[in-house]
Amino acid sequence: VAAVTLEDAALEGFRDTVAENQYKMQAFNIMFACIIAFGVVYNTARISLSERSREMGTLRVIGFTRTEVSTILLGELAVLTLAAIPLGYLIGYAFALAMVQGFESEMFRIPLVISSETLAFASGVTIAASVISGMIVRRRIDRMDLVAVLKQKE
Repeated sequence: VAAVTLEDAALEGFRDTVAENQYKMQAFNIMFACIIAFGVVYNTARISLSERSREMGTLRVIGFTRTEVSTILLGELAVLTLAAIPLGYLIGYAFALAMVQGFESEMFRIPLVISSETLAFASGVTIAASVISGMIVRRRIDRMDLVAVLKQKE
């Protein structure tokens, strides 16, 4: 009886330790993924603004409002974000499948389980990064010095 009790306690302790380590690793991966998502979306928006700042300045000079000019750039960002989310699902699934197959051995096998909550969280992070990046870029468009932008050489 004592041996069975000790074995159960040891097994429970092992499972608790593995679960704790797994949660810590998940938290690190989620934080890192959020930072990368924001960086990619923000970089895309900044590069697009830099490439098209002369066009944006010209539109402002000929009478377009700040809202109209920013709608052009932010609309493009929204379309890119919405098109990237399903593609990200497919690429993420392929990476997860490759990782699960890479860790598979004769002793154990990790099942590939991707829940709808996971996909919703990934979409939410991407959309939130896009909205925050859009607000920052919108602020830059509003503060754009039209004379300096139009004087820039191509």
